[in-house]
Amino acid sequence: MTETKKIKVLPSEVKKIGLRLRGIRKKLGFGNYEDFANHYGLNRSQYGKYEAGSEDLRLSSLIKVLDKLDMNLSTFFNEEYDNL
Repeated sequence: MTETKKIKVLPSEVKKIGLRLRGIRKKLGFGNYEDFANHYGLNRSQYGKYEAGSEDLRLSSLIKVLDKLDMNLSTFFNEEYDNL
């Protein structure tokens, strides 16, 4: 008997959050997510999934990342986010 692999379909907003995180990383001068995650003491693998929009992240996880960047939710979800 073969096992059926379930494919998660994430909302477009999760992808959009990932794009916003990637944009912030690049603005800060980090060429890849691994260096960024290591610099800020974040789990490299998990953070990469957030940026890729392939992992549904909890609000508490987003707040943890933003706290490391000294950024609040209103700054994160600003006009740049709206224009993605």
